[in-house]
Amino acid sequence: KTGDQTDYKNEEYKSLSHTFVIPSGSQPRTIWLRLKANSTSMMLIEALSSEDMQKDEQRLMLTYYGVLSLTAIFMLMVLINWVNDREFLYAVFVVRNALYLFYTASFFGFHRYLLGDWFDAQQLDVAYNWMVLGVTGFSFWVEIKFLEKYDPPRWVKNVFRGLLLWSATCITLLSLGQTNLALRTNMTLTGTGVVTMLCMAWIFIDDKKLRQLKSPALLKKKFVVGYYFTITTLLVATVLPYLGKVAGNEFAANGLVYYGLVSGLGMTILMQLRANQIRRANTQYEQALMLSTKQIEFEKIRREEQSQLLTMLMHELKNPLAVIDLAQQTSEDDDAKAYVSRNVTIIRNVLDRCMNADRLSDGRITIQKHKVDLVELIDDLVEQDPSTERRLELTFNTPITTIHTDYQCLRIVLNNLIDNATRYGDPEQPIHLSVDAQPNDNGVAGLAISVTNRPGIASWPDAEKLFHKYYRSPGAKSISGTGLGLFLVSSICTLLGGTCRYEPDDLNVRFKVWIPI
Repeated sequence: KTGDQTDYKNEEYKSLSHTFVIPSGSQPRTIWLRLKANSTSMMLIEALSSEDMQKDEQRLMLTYYGVLSLTAIFMLMVLINWVNDREFLYAVFVVRNALYLFYTASFFGFHRYLLGDWFDAQQLDVAYNWMVLGVTGFSFWVEIKFLEKYDPPRWVKNVFRGLLLWSATCITLLSLGQTNLALRTNMTLTGTGVVTMLCMAWIFIDDKKLRQLKSPALLKKKFVVGYYFTITTLLVATVLPYLGKVAGNEFAANGLVYYGLVSGLGMTILMQLRANQIRRANTQYEQALMLSTKQIEFEKIRREEQSQLLTMLMHELKNPLAVIDLAQQTSEDDDAKAYVSRNVTIIRNVLDRCMNADRLSDGRITIQKHKVDLVELIDDLVEQDPSTERRLELTFNTPITTIHTDYQCLRIVLNNLIDNATRYGDPEQPIHLSVDAQPNDNGVAGLAISVTNRPGIASWPDAEKLFHKYYRSPGAKSISGTGLGLFLVSSICTLLGGTCRYEPDDLNVRFKVWIPI
């Protein structure tokens, strides 16, 4: 009497393969064997002499140790990938291979040899049955986690949930004492589940979609389908004999071990290919990042040189402009004086806008808020240009005339809006500037400053582009300008915690600036 229901220490011949001794005799005879089992089973019988038995036992042990060593190597290879990347999928495959290692060792009978002094044979047999169901369920869960990386459709996910429910049913049957039914159902699940995985991978994995996703963690369809085709072929050849559908042989008797070994090898190869793809992608990313860093450094140097050049040009041009402005004041021709003064102002405004845009791009504009008198600020701006002073109509619809903000920034904003209205609006029509107390959309108190004018030769601006850097409407190209005015207005308003909006009506171009009080 030998087997999983017999304590290892009580067996006549201590062997992992359930070996027993038959006394030799001189006459031919018939030996009857009876197999009693709760699970699906297959029996391979050999009658050997003592010498042949020892040789076969040694060969068998070497095979066992080789299989266990390979399983451990596969586990360590995936563990190395997990140490490098710390990805969840690698971690669960490490656990899966570790479970396969313990399952395979128990399949060979090592648990009876190592634990036989602490537990009786019945307890070890029950534990082995639970291990079979647990390893099967966990393996399918891991395979599903792997395939879910490919974003399967909902119906495929429902099929996967069905396999997990099937595994849960097997565990429920075993817990109710239906050992034979639970193990046979689990064996059917093993064969059916792997075939299902093959079919699902073949159906929903699409290489075109993978190329669009550009994810280094996703392998090509041929690798995944090839893996499932290999283990499906091996497992079907193993499961059918266990279920009694075809005749068994020595290969089929150890088929589940081969399945665990081949599936471990296949998945280790897939994980290694996946790790290599991720490593190459990371290398390319690092190279691109290094190149981008160098480009940023080069651009920073170029910007600094450009800023220095612009500052130098500003300094060099301001002196000649001051001389020209001084010279025209001695002229007795009023028209010439007005013409020269107007163009000097234009050049100064162009230079100022270029400098402000440069400072804004480099983040060199600092906000220093204090009380600003709007009336004084507007009067100061208007006095610079007599033509603007004649056309501007100022209306205060609120008693509030002071605001807590940055003087220079607000001056740039209003100067650009008034200058745009003067140069691009209808010269025969007035410019309306109104100030109203108005909270913003969040209920924060502030002042709304509106500049309104009739469109002139520049016509109507493009509402989608007018705040873009260097944008100029087609009609404005005949008038000197930089395309920076409204860009500066919008950007500086944001720095001040306010907004600038384009709100035209049927007749007028209108810009409304809101600044918090």
